Amino acid sequence: MNKLKLNYTSLSFLPILVCIPLGYQLINNIHLGGFKLFQEFLIYAFNPKTDNEIIITVIKRLNETILIGFFSWLVSIIFGAIFGIISSNIFYKIFNIPNFFYLIIRLFLTIIRSIHEVVWGILLMQIYGINFSIGIIAICIPYIAVNSKVFAEQIETIDYKSFESINQINAPKFSSLLTLIWNPIINTFKNFGLYRLECSIRSTVILGLFGIGGIGTSIFLSFQTLNFRELWTYLWSLAILIILSGLIFKKIKFNTTNKILSIFFIAVFFITILFSFSYFLYFIFNNNFENFNSVSSLFKSSSDLGLFDLLKLILETIILSLLSTGIAISLPPLVIGIFNNNSSKIFVKIFAFLLRLIPTPVILLTLLTFNNPSLSLAALTLGLHNAGITSKLLFTNLDSQDKKNYNAMKSLGISKKTSWLLGLFSQQAKSYLAYCAYRSDIIIRETAIVGIIGSIGLGWQLQESLSSFAWQEVTIVLIAYSSIAIVGELINGKIKNSLT
Repeated sequence: MNKLKLNYTSLSFLPILVCIPLGYQLINNIHLGGFKLFQEFLIYAFNPKTDNEIIITVIKRLNETILIGFFSWLVSIIFGAIFGIISSNIFYKIFNIPNFFYLIIRLFLTIIRSIHEVVWGILLMQIYGINFSIGIIAICIPYIAVNSKVFAEQIETIDYKSFESINQINAPKFSSLLTLIWNPIINTFKNFGLYRLECSIRSTVILGLFGIGGIGTSIFLSFQTLNFRELWTYLWSLAILIILSGLIFKKIKFNTTNKILSIFFIAVFFITILFSFSYFLYFIFNNNFENFNSVSSLFKSSSDLGLFDLLKLILETIILSLLSTGIAISLPPLVIGIFNNNSSKIFVKIFAFLLRLIPTPVILLTLLTFNNPSLSLAALTLGLHNAGITSKLLFTNLDSQDKKNYNAMKSLGISKKTSWLLGLFSQQAKSYLAYCAYRSDIIIRETAIVGIIGSIGLGWQLQESLSSFAWQEVTIVLIAYSSIAIVGELINGKIKNSLT
């Protein structure tokens, strides 16, 4: 009997099996009372509110969102590049610094990267209260660590022979470092940095749902009052902002040989660093702690969280991330493969865009109108949102791929779906799975968002512990949450390396 062999194509579809237990629980939890609300939510997508008052509010809220998002992006990119340099091997080789410091910095960045910006935001709001600055700081903390990882990875691709050549001529160490890293830093900024601005805007919207400000706050208030016409006005305005920003990014070209432009970038670089330090110090020393007066309160608070309950919450969080990842991996190729004609592709792309556009908490709250809170519902929400993101990458790669094999198979009379599967998708399956391995890191961190809203896992426990000011419990939950994210990142890193 021949052994069953799984290739990359079949591995891309296999995770969809998670929908069997997930769908069973969702069907059992359906209640018909909220279907009318859900219907209204969908109908008002085509009839948003457009009077003068709402337009003025939209402009004001978008300005707040852009301000928080842009400044968070600028600070996180600049400090991400700095930490990327000092967390790369080349920096320690040039300046002959012991590797001990390299390991400490890498560990520090890994820990702060493992905690989602929403968690940072909720923690800071609990300590300082609701403040405009909280959104900027909450986004910057994990984004700096994420950006530094990307910059460090690109810097470490530098050929070691280049380092030896510069080292042999006894050039100044700082000049040697700048010569080696300049091109990787600029190329990373071109290919990755501008994309992070869109991510920063999306994170600002998510934090707005928790009261930080911007258009996210208006979206949440509209949903609370079930004013779906107003809600869709904010969502469509957010869509326009994201689309326009994407078009602008594509038009931006950086000419690094232009001296005036280089001087401008250097000036922005140093001004941002100085302003960020002064602003951070002002914020720390001129804002009173709301509910966390001293470090000693951490040790005074008691914890009612038992070991069994903690393990249960950890297991829920792991299962939630696995189910969500399964949906995010398999749903896009399955749907695109079934609806692979030109007219259907348009509808699939629109639906995927809406899944990316609508914040995860809003999707979950909408589904809660006709389904009880459960692990399956949280997994479906997180999975659908990330499926919208993975489908965008898959569509882009498939559209740019050579279609010779696909056309040849169709000309031989092979069905269109089979031709698409074997002639197109099979060539993309390996790189698609590698991206999904990276995406699963983000999904693990995003479990906190749906956990808080859907009363699931460590996210829910974090919210409960913060509400009762049980700082010892908060610390335990954060350690558990961070540990899951770090272990998941290590595992996904091994998977990604085996696929590239």
